[in-house]
Amino acid sequence: LMDLTHETYVHASSIGQKEIDEAPVTTQVEGEQVITSRFMENIGAPPFWRAALRGNGLADDVPVDRWQICRFNAPSHVMIEVGVAHAGKGGYHADPAHKVSSIVVDFITPETETSHWYFWGMARQFRPDDAELTGMIREGQGKIFGEDREMLERQQQNILRHRERKLLMLNIDAGGVQSRRIIDRWLALEGAAPEAA
Repeated sequence: LMDLTHETYVHASSIGQKEIDEAPVTTQVEGEQVITSRFMENIGAPPFWRAALRGNGLADDVPVDRWQICRFNAPSHVMIEVGVAHAGKGGYHADPAHKVSSIVVDFITPETETSHWYFWGMARQFRPDDAELTGMIREGQGKIFGEDREMLERQQQNILRHRERKLLMLNIDAGGVQSRRIIDRWLALEGAAPEAA
């Protein structure tokens, strides 16, 4: 969740596009929060965002500026600001009249050593009272998260099958690595804390 490069490949028919893979990611650590950001300028909008533009009464056939800002907060929350604005209108800072944006909410809670509960939602910042648009977006998000689930389940199966292998940590994984360091620090503190009587 701290690097959305997978969208290019896993979600090619909805939110993915090659420009995600081509745009640099920046990673910042601010105390106990990790922030990764990716900004893409003057690109075509992928299908999900074209539909969102139309849903907000905006042209969907013009170049857009796109952003993805992921914020990890320990122990297991990731809030992802995503959106597109008509190119040249200010990108992330564009007036709402020229953009569509949302916050994807991800809460993850461990269940066992190899499973977790994953609660997600999307709060959009345009036409929140439009029930038809809500239904369309909910259906699209459900499909996207279903694709994520399939990928994560396969990844977990591979990890279990090849326990001796360590996960690779590439430059693109800096946000995930920094998030894991915070979690590990919390776990160490929890393990060192005396038990209450």
